[in-house]
Amino acid sequence: MHPKEETLQPRLGTELRMARLRLELTQEQVAKAVGFVPTVYGRIERGDMLPSTPKLKALCLLLGISADVLLGAPPLEDTPAQEAPAPLPGDSPELRRLAMLVRELPPDRLRLFRIALRTIAHPEQDEE
Repeated sequence: MHPKEETLQPRLGTELRMARLRLELTQEQVAKAVGFVPTVYGRIERGDMLPSTPKLKALCLLLGISADVLLGAPPLEDTPAQEAPAPLPGDSPELRRLAMLVRELPPDRLRLFRIALRTIAHPEQDEE
């Protein structure tokens, strides 16, 4: 193993765990969302292994974290260091959790959810 990899794996695992906990997600939810078996994702968080590049990208998008942060990359000298952009109003942890739960709904429950959501969003249409 390359010396840099020895420090990369634990750092990546710690950063992933902190991002997941900020969003109040379980390891199983994250694993399912990006296509991992939960035990494999647990090994990544513990620093026992590294994800593939496509899985790393999926984790970054899901958890709203920069790959630079996960990989511990220093800012480029030519460019001033920038803070991560503030989350958009639609990127709240609650909304991310809801989106994950909705994706997991079976078709019949998704249909009911859509009806409930439509009723909440447009209550005047139900009074007709």
